[in-house]
Amino acid sequence: MERSRADRILADWDSISRLVRRPAMPPRRAVTTALPTSTMTGAALLVVVAVAAGIWFGLPRGSAQPGVPASPASTWGPLAVVPFSNGDEARTEGTLRITDTCAFLEVGGTPTLLLWGADRTTWSAETRTITFENFDGTVVTVADGDDVVLGGSGGGRESEAESGIPNEGWVDRTEWVAPPAASCPIDEWWSIGSVQDKL
Repeated sequence: MERSRADRILADWDSISRLVRRPAMPPRRAVTTALPTSTMTGAALLVVVAVAAGIWFGLPRGSAQPGVPASPASTWGPLAVVPFSNGDEARTEGTLRITDTCAFLEVGGTPTLLLWGADRTTWSAETRTITFENFDGTVVTVADGDDVVLGGSGGGRESEAESGIPNEGWVDRTEWVAPPAASCPIDEWWSIGSVQDKL
């Protein structure tokens, strides 16, 4: 019996397909790293630790004001510290008093809180002394009980009363590196521009 036309076409395609070869596929290559897995894991862990440390040390902690770098309490001890020293030339004098929490000037029995500039002041916890570099380059070291002459400018109860702002308001408005302790006297304050021993 004669095959149908469709059967003949299918048979022809079958014989042709057996003669044709498929092109060879290029070999597949696996990408590998020269580093062992343990080394890669260690490197990744090191990166994570470095990033975490950068974030931790880059964040201000305990600053009284945003944007002011925090300093350890041991750096400033009992001092109330502002970023920069006062350039004013008004004058006051009295006896320097340094307690565990405050440094103030005693004038006729009245305590005046002292504001020290971080740019020119150093506190020594070992000797409990304050070293201050004046604008003229002279360096003075003072301790509790020293009679001193201070340049700078100040304020207090009278000036605050004139402005109509409560006395505590100046503390909140001031940019601090190390704010005064809550127990410090704040009725009178002096921003230091220079320090001299009173002869």
